[in-house]
Amino acid sequence: MPNRFCAICGKTLDKGSPHLGMCLKCYLEEHSLFDLPNKFTINVCIDCGSYSKKDIWFEPSEDDLYSILSKAIQRFLLKQLIKKDQIDLSFSFNENSLVYSSRDLIKSAEVLITGTLKEDSKIKHQMLVQLIINHSLCKNCSNIRGGSYFLSILQLRVKDENQFEFIEKILKEISNSTENLFKKDPRQYITKVEDQKYGVDLYLSTNEIMNHIIKFLRSSYNFLLKRTKKLVGRDNQKGKNIYRLKASIKFLPVSINDSVLINDEYYIIKSISKSKIILISKNNIKLIKDYSFFFNEKAYQKK
Repeated sequence: MPNRFCAICGKTLDKGSPHLGMCLKCYLEEHSLFDLPNKFTINVCIDCGSYSKKDIWFEPSEDDLYSILSKAIQRFLLKQLIKKDQIDLSFSFNENSLVYSSRDLIKSAEVLITGTLKEDSKIKHQMLVQLIINHSLCKNCSNIRGGSYFLSILQLRVKDENQFEFIEKILKEISNSTENLFKKDPRQYITKVEDQKYGVDLYLSTNEIMNHIIKFLRSSYNFLLKRTKKLVGRDNQKGKNIYRLKASIKFLPVSINDSVLINDEYYIIKSISKSKIILISKNNIKLIKDYSFFFNEKAYQKK
């Protein structure tokens, strides 16, 4: 293929040349280094500070509004320019241009975008963009405020009403655990707690938080666990079905060293594994039972 030359300066044209007859430098001297819209709109959540251009929300790394707006400008407005990596970009806010809403929230600001060609620092370009900020609620914060959204249900049950103090103790421990989880990921929270005859139902925002609570409880307690799931919709963005999970936890009504009467013989509970209970009689007879055995009131008596 014959060499091509710039019609302005005569430089040999390479594959990166933006125009058939001009090198990059001469082309930019005749054209703007970059072009951006005069107005650009972003959404900022008034509760958590997440930001979006359309439907997908991004969590901020800092709480400061200017930091949030800066991340949004880089992610949405300057993304393609940053990706090409041919221009050094910087921007600044004109604080004198700030317009506030009746709730004292910044609703617009002028942003000065400056670009310098990496190949030649003499070639620069500036644009003034009016940034429009819509303050709204992201999907997650809207669900939290509504107090009715949930994707999973965790049922906590004891054998009888005398163990309600035990349920209260469990709930305090779960609350502390999920509070730390929520600080790391605001999508994870308990929507509501509903009293039931022999325990409570926890309505949870995600399936992940349910698995977190189950794992947390397993580290300290013994229980029967039963899981079910129901298809409730589809996430078109991720291309996945959405399932509402339900898990039932029945806490074991006996503990190590408890004495129980089985078939007219007394046994002491010596150990409890993940699914089995080992008992020893006064005559050193060993007995192994599944957890389910101790939820049958007619099978034994606790002494």
